[in-house]
Amino acid sequence: MSGRLLLCDPSSPVLPHTHLTLGLGPALELRYVDPRRFGLVDWLTLGDEARDLSLSTLGIEPLDERATRDLPSLLHARRAPLKALLLDQRLVAGVGNIYAAEALWRAGIRPSRPGHRTALPRLQHLVEAVREVLSEAIEQGGTTIRDFASPEGNFGDFAVRLQAYGRAGEPCPRCGGTMIDDRHAGRSTVWCRRCQR
Repeated sequence: MSGRLLLCDPSSPVLPHTHLTLGLGPALELRYVDPRRFGLVDWLTLGDEARDLSLSTLGIEPLDERATRDLPSLLHARRAPLKALLLDQRLVAGVGNIYAAEALWRAGIRPSRPGHRTALPRLQHLVEAVREVLSEAIEQGGTTIRDFASPEGNFGDFAVRLQAYGRAGEPCPRCGGTMIDDRHAGRSTVWCRRCQR
C-alpha cells in the first residue's frame, strides 16, 4: 500500500524506512522501503513457492487464462458482495481497491451486489473488466495516488484514466449521474447509483 522496491546504485543514499537491502552485483542493489510496515519479505528456495503458505492460499491470477473460464462461476457461488469478493485474495489474487472499483464501474455493476445474485454473463463481463483494468494499469506503470513508484523510481500514469476511484461528487463519465462514495468491504468505494446496477 505504501512500500516499494527500488533498484539503486549502492552508493546512493539509503532512504528512511529501508528495511532490506539485497546486493545484485557490484553496481546494483534492490532496496525495500516501507514506511507503514504493511509489507512482507519472505525468502524462498526455487521450487518452494507451492509450499509457502502466503503464496499457496492466493486465488486465481486475473491475467491467467483460467480467470476467464473459472472466476465467473467462483464469484457466482458466493453470497458476499462483489467488491468484497474481488478484494478477497484467496479468490482473486492481486486486485486492490482502486482496480476493483474501476472494474465494477466498467462492468456497470453495483459494488454491494451479491455474487450469487449476479447472472453469469454479467460476471463474465466483470472478469473481462478486471483483466482490462489491470492490463491497462500495468501498461501505464501503475497508479500513483500519493507515493507509488516503480523500482526504477517512475510514477504510474494510470491515475489519469480513473473513471470511478477518487471521483466522489463528480459526474459519472458514462451517464452524468453523481458519483457517490460508500464503504464496501471496509474500503472507500466510489460508484454511480444510476448506471451501476
